[in-house]
Amino acid sequence: MIRIAINKGRLIDPANKIDSKLNLLIEDGKISAISDQELQAEITIDASGLIIAPGFIDIHMHEANIDEKTGEFEVGTFESMLKMGVTTAIAGNCGFGAENPVGYLDKVDQDLIPINLGMLLPHNSLRLAIQHTDKYALASKEQVAEMAKIADEWMSKGLAGVSFGLRYVPGADTNEYFAVAEMAKKHNRVISAHIRDDAEGVIDALDEFISFGLDGKSKMQVSHIGSMAAFGQMDDFLSAVDQYKAQGVDIACDCYPYYAFCVAIGRTTYDDGFLERYNTGYDAIEVLEGEYKNQRCTPELFEHLRQKHPDVLTTAHVMKSQEVDQALLHPNVMIASDGVLNNMQGHPRVSGTFPRALNLLVNQRKSMSVYEVIRKMTQMPAERLGIDKGNLAIGKDADLVLFGLEDIHDTASFIEPTDEPKGIKHVIVNGQIATTDNKIVNAKLGKSLRIH
Repeated sequence: MIRIAINKGRLIDPANKIDSKLNLLIEDGKISAISDQELQAEITIDASGLIIAPGFIDIHMHEANIDEKTGEFEVGTFESMLKMGVTTAIAGNCGFGAENPVGYLDKVDQDLIPINLGMLLPHNSLRLAIQHTDKYALASKEQVAEMAKIADEWMSKGLAGVSFGLRYVPGADTNEYFAVAEMAKKHNRVISAHIRDDAEGVIDALDEFISFGLDGKSKMQVSHIGSMAAFGQMDDFLSAVDQYKAQGVDIACDCYPYYAFCVAIGRTTYDDGFLERYNTGYDAIEVLEGEYKNQRCTPELFEHLRQKHPDVLTTAHVMKSQEVDQALLHPNVMIASDGVLNNMQGHPRVSGTFPRALNLLVNQRKSMSVYEVIRKMTQMPAERLGIDKGNLAIGKDADLVLFGLEDIHDTASFIEPTDEPKGIKHVIVNGQIATTDNKIVNAKLGKSLRIH
């Protein structure tokens, strides 16, 4: 493997409390040297004016679909992640994802993808495994026991944790959730959730989720809190999280820097009562794909799509921007995209989250240091997951991103959700250059991430 020397850049590595002008050498996929002296190698990168950071870690995204005809990954999601500086991501979130997450990771290693990928065990995949497909129906005691058995087996094969979509499976009771969560506890893995309710019901929903892990030993991860509490409840929500933390609960959260959430129109988010819950009208809902792409809903269009095309992605422009920003600033909240694409269509967060956060928080608002924002994208998710990433110490995996702070910004929009960001000079995955000037030069450098 060709050695790479990166000279004259500003090295920021929060995991090791480093922020200095230093040079770095990559050899055999690892960091092999860090020095204030200029380093030599077969490939030399002049990083003058650039920040050298660990590759960003997206703790909450949604994996690419597999094309039913070709059996190949629809890699647009992974390519979008790579172009915005993500070198490692965790999929299988919100309780939904690959029916066999272990098999999905096997296919990652077989086919190779642009980024390193770990998987949570989606709760709904367990329901599918036992052929319990009615999301409104209670599972029997025997079915719950079978789900727990499968969860234990899959967790032993390196999954990063378990994810719940409490809102999306109203028929599951606490016995079912506790049985599955116990398998994550057994293997010391993360328990992640899109909690059961938002807006006025968000605190009760938080309390329900935390009850799964009140033993103080469980890693509880509350997903995309902007889309759960940015409707007038963020102060109270963050205070509740802080109180749990003070009481010894191992709890953390993630958030994306956008003010509209994304969900398929047929999901339970849009069950009766959602207009009152968000204090909004149908015109706040924008269609993100298909015949009606970028049209705002009317009552008639909403009902038509919900009945005839329930998988169509929409975005709801209903979140309070100042409360999302408040969440991003909290010391126990990390940056994550919640990115997902259907046929290359979706929310711009899949392509813009990390550059947008840097530009918004550091350049525009000047509300955080670049060091702290990078910490939220690297050290925090790596420590949460217990993975050997997000760290540029000698001997660690050479996953890096090089960017110009003054130049970095997102360009993706709700019309063009895959437009690439600006300001990222190089992304390096497992010791090899993956992108240069936002152009992919090697899309086959990623590996599966297994936790044991």
